[in-house]
Amino acid sequence: MERVAGMIPVGDRSGMVKHYIRRIVRFWKVVWWFIVSSIRVHRDQKGRSGWDAVACSARHAREWARGSARIFNFEIEVHGDPQQFPGGLIVSNHQGYLDILTHAAIFPIRFAPKMEMRKWPVLGPFVAQSRPIWINRTSRQKSKEAADEMIATLEHKINLLVYPEGTSTDGEHGLLPFKSTPFEAAVEAGCRIQPLLTFFSSGDPNAYPLAWFGHAALFPHIWRILGLSHVKADVYILPVVEPVPGENRKELAARVHELMCAEYKRIKGHDET
Repeated sequence: MERVAGMIPVGDRSGMVKHYIRRIVRFWKVVWWFIVSSIRVHRDQKGRSGWDAVACSARHAREWARGSARIFNFEIEVHGDPQQFPGGLIVSNHQGYLDILTHAAIFPIRFAPKMEMRKWPVLGPFVAQSRPIWINRTSRQKSKEAADEMIATLEHKINLLVYPEGTSTDGEHGLLPFKSTPFEAAVEAGCRIQPLLTFFSSGDPNAYPLAWFGHAALFPHIWRILGLSHVKADVYILPVVEPVPGENRKELAARVHELMCAEYKRIKGHDET
C-alpha cells in the first residue's frame, strides 16, 4: 500500500478506530465491574470483623480479578497445580500491575503494595478494597508495622502476596536480587512459600513491552493495554518451599531466589544475564 505523507492508510485508520472503541468499552466495563464488586464486598462484610473480614476481602479479590480478566480477554494459563499450596507466602517475579490481576485470579490473596498505588485509577481502589498491607519505605515505624502485619496475616492462614525484587522489570532478563524483609514474616510464622514465575505475551506486535517497568509512564501504558485484543499470562507453579529450622530471612530469600533462577533459565531456555 502506498503511503502519502500526512495521510493514514484506510486499513490503519480502521485498526485505530477498533483499538479506540475497545479501550472505551473496556474502561466502562471495568468501572461497572468494580462497582458491582464493591457492592458485593460491602454486602458480605456485614457482620464480619477483624481477620474474618480480611479473609473475606481476599476471596473477593479473586472474584474481581477473574471478572476483569474476562473483560480484557486476558488468558491465564497455569502450569502446575495451585491447589498443592496449603497457604502462606506467595512470591513471584514482577513486571508491573498486570501481575496483580494475574495472581489474584489464581489465589485468594492479601496484597502488600507500595503506598503510591493508592492513587492509581480503578486498580488503586480495588487493591484498597482488599484491605492490603500498605508498604511505606519512607518511615521506619510504618515499615515495622507492615512487617508485623505480614506475620499476623500468615499466622491467620491468609495468603500474602509479595514481589521480593522490590521493583518491576521487563521479565526477559532474569531476576533481580530479592529483598529479604518479606521472608522474615515466613520465618516468624513458620509458613510455607509458593514461588511463581510469570511471563506475558501477545499476538499483537504493537503490544510490547507488556511489562510496566523503569521510567515508563503509567497512563499511556494502561491505555495501550486496554486496546489489545488478547494478552496471555503463563504462570508456572514452582515447588513449595518450607523454612528450615534455624534458617534466617536472608538465607531463606537466597534459597528461594536460587530455585526461581534455575527454573527461569529452564523455562526461558537461556542464561539470565
